[in-house]
This record gives sequence, C-alpha cells and structure tokens, in this order.
Amino acid sequence: MSGEALLELAAVGVTYGHGATAVEALRGVDLALRAGEVTLLLGPSGSGKTTLLQVMGCMLRPSSGAVRLHGQSLAGRSLEELTRLRLRHFGFVFQHYNLFPTLKAWENVGIALDLKAVPREDIEAEATRLLAQLGIGELAGRFPSELSGGQKQRVAIARALAGAPRILLADEPTAALDGRTGQEVVRVMQALAHQRDCALLIVSHDPRVEEFADRVLHLEDGRLARRSRAEDAPCA
Repeated sequence: MSGEALLELAAVGVTYGHGATAVEALRGVDLALRAGEVTLLLGPSGSGKTTLLQVMGCMLRPSSGAVRLHGQSLAGRSLEELTRLRLRHFGFVFQHYNLFPTLKAWENVGIALDLKAVPREDIEAEATRLLAQLGIGELAGRFPSELSGGQKQRVAIARALAGAPRILLADEPTAALDGRTGQEVVRVMQALAHQRDCALLIVSHDPRVEEFADRVLHLEDGRLARRSRAEDAPCA
C-alpha cells in the first residue's frame, strides 16, 4: 500500500539542552506517512517516540532537518499557523482518552467539531454519526463514567475523526485497555484509515498491535533502527 505522502520527515533531529548536558532525543529520522497506510512505531521507554510524535503533530519544532506537510515545508511557520494546520489536518488519539467527565459522549466529540467551525446546529447530529461509525452511536448521551475503557477510547477516536483529517496520530492507544479490547480498538482504527484513505501512525510498545499495521518501524535511542519491509525507503 503506497498512497501519496501526506507528511514527511527528512533527517530530523531534536536536541534538548546545550553543551555538556545536551541530550539527542531524535537523530536523523527519515519517515513518510502515506495515505491509506497504517504505520506502527515500536520502541522502549525513552527511545524518543513521544518526541517524534510531537514533531509530526506540529507541536515541537525539530532542531535540525525538515518537516513537510502535503509537500510544503513547515520551516518558519508561526505558532498560530502551526495551530491552524494541526487543527485542519490532524486527528489525535491519546492513551488516557482525555475526555471531559461532565460532558456526554457526543458533547466530547462536539468540542472538536466546534473548533473546526461546524455549524452549531449540526454538531450533535454529526457527533452522533461519528460515534455510530465507531459502533457506539447508541451511547452518545452517556457520560464517560458510564462507559467502559474501550467505549471511552472509541469516543476519543470519533473526536479525532472530527473534520475528516487525513493524518491520525495515536499515542499508546491500547495502553489503558486489556488485550482483547485493545485489539478491537486498533482493528477499528485500521479499518477507518483504509476506508478514509488516511495516514495512521500508532506509537506503542505493544507488539500485539503489529498484525494490524501495514508497516512496522522500530525506534531505538532516537534512531529508526530497522524497517519491517525491505522496500520501505526513507523520504528524500
């Protein structure tokens, strides 16, 4: 599966600190996320996974190298412009759901729709439609405390899909779930990525997710250590 490159990193490095105390979190990372492809990034704690995710999600500027979104360099963009690009092009799924406990499921999704300028009179219907795509449309009126872990993560995925972003970044989405529920959630994400022609990156330390990925990468000490397919080549 090799759709168009939606997001590209070329020789990206991130260094924290200066001089003798400097720490290289990323070192010369080359990576392209392509439409319709599910990429799994594995690596132990401290390998640089979170830093890489922040760079890819336009939340952290790299110390070196280039980041391109739809072929356009992000170098020199203002924080305000990066925020707009993030809102328009990216959907995020987190380990701990990050749902508002006092809001119903559809309202948690509705916040993202509101930020993406969906007319307010359409938000509840659109949020419920997204939840239905995740198989929990009937739970739209429930609060997070009334949902299981897997159901909460599906609400979080529905929120990430708000506004139809082409790039989905998932940070340890199965870590708070049992094995069976985690696999169900990843299977849903995989199907949605293929159906919507999205680029999906799942950052994890859980090897059980591998069966759902089109491509598996390993990050060790800030470097992409090996690739699961010989034909995977770094982006130029």
